[in-house]
Amino acid sequence: MAKRGRPGKTAAERKIVDYAENLGHFLGGVRAKVSTWNSERQQLVKHLSALVSDAQSLLTDLGHEAAGAGRRARRAVATVTERRATVRKRRKMSAAARAKISAAQKKRWAKVKAAREK
Repeated sequence: MAKRGRPGKTAAERKIVDYAENLGHFLGGVRAKVSTWNSERQQLVKHLSALVSDAQSLLTDLGHEAAGAGRRARRAVATVTERRATVRKRRKMSAAARAKISAAQKKRWAKVKAAREK
């Protein structure tokens, strides 16, 4: 804390010094938290890397067929998805069906206009 008894400092200067000290204290705490989080993050990365390498070694122990099974399954899913996208075709309406729909809509609009004119 700043010494308040010094002669020559105004109240505003003392407030500024106090604010700066409080800000420095706060930033020091933030720096400590960030440092802690970074170290935890690095430990987590090491742990996950070890987990991935263990999983890869287990797949290798099971054989190349087990390692390729995941890739085959992903390819099969992608192929089915692609087929679904290409199989769906645009539905075509016959000219007679379009004419019926058009006539029905014109009839509805005529009814609405007739009701407005009354």
